[in-house]
Amino acid sequence: MKKYSNYIIIALIIINIFNIFKINNLERSMDNYYLQIVSGINRNNSEISNIYSNIDSILEKQSSLLDSYKIEFGESLNKDNLTVPVKFTIVPKEYSEGITVNIQLNDESFILNKKVTSFETTIDVDIFEAFQPKVVISQNEIQKTESLDEYYDLYNKFLLQLEGSYNGSTRYSNGKHIYKGGKIELRITNTNDTMPEKVSIVYDINGSTLREDEIDISEFSNERNVTNFINADIIDEVELSTNEVLTVYANIQDKYSINYKYVVLRNEVDNNGEPVFRRPEWSNGSITEITKNGKVLNVPNYR
Repeated sequence: MKKYSNYIIIALIIINIFNIFKINNLERSMDNYYLQIVSGINRNNSEISNIYSNIDSILEKQSSLLDSYKIEFGESLNKDNLTVPVKFTIVPKEYSEGITVNIQLNDESFILNKKVTSFETTIDVDIFEAFQPKVVISQNEIQKTESLDEYYDLYNKFLLQLEGSYNGSTRYSNGKHIYKGGKIELRITNTNDTMPEKVSIVYDINGSTLREDEIDISEFSNERNVTNFINADIIDEVELSTNEVLTVYANIQDKYSINYKYVVLRNEVDNNGEPVFRRPEWSNGSITEITKNGKVLNVPNYR
């Protein structure tokens, strides 16, 4: 009898193991079905989104006055007035005799010349002004207007691209904050045909220059879109007392005689001798001023 009981137990164990395998297989199958369903839902959502996007594009195209348009920027700046030639090519959706096409830009209007089925003109654009052109189509004293592409930072297409940081230490002793020596790292990227011609590191306390050290950039590459690197040691030690502000910045001049003030370190002590922490930290690692011949150009100027 005991022998048969052992057989029954073994059989039950085998059946349980078999059932466990079946349950595991069923769970894997359910997981696979679930993943397939989720994948299908995501695919359908993506297709629906694309459909809406396509519909919006079609409706926008249908409501447009234009069959097509093109905006082409010149490669180089005018060194004297910092403008760039911009060519507009406009193809109206409808054409008839007597139609005129203008570009309206910053309260000025520029007429386009007819070229077969299109209208063209080239305008010198100030890179520091908002670039928000509109096309104006006129016929029989009726005017219709349509906005084109907008560029709020046109100067970024032509000016140097700068990144930098400061790696150093500070300590507090006898009522003074002492900024120990460290390193300044700068990454200067050429854009189009612009490259740096002079670089110096300036130490400023409360608006007065403590010292200025010129950086050797004779080995810099002048190729387009190449990044040049600077690793410079800063002076050993600067002590700050109450109501003093230390600013360490790179003074960079490019081939257009444009000067960039790029702050890598700004520290301030209040009238209680305590450090001032500003948020957001726009004052560290930022271009705070771009000038030419002493004139501040129309870019964000943080103070």
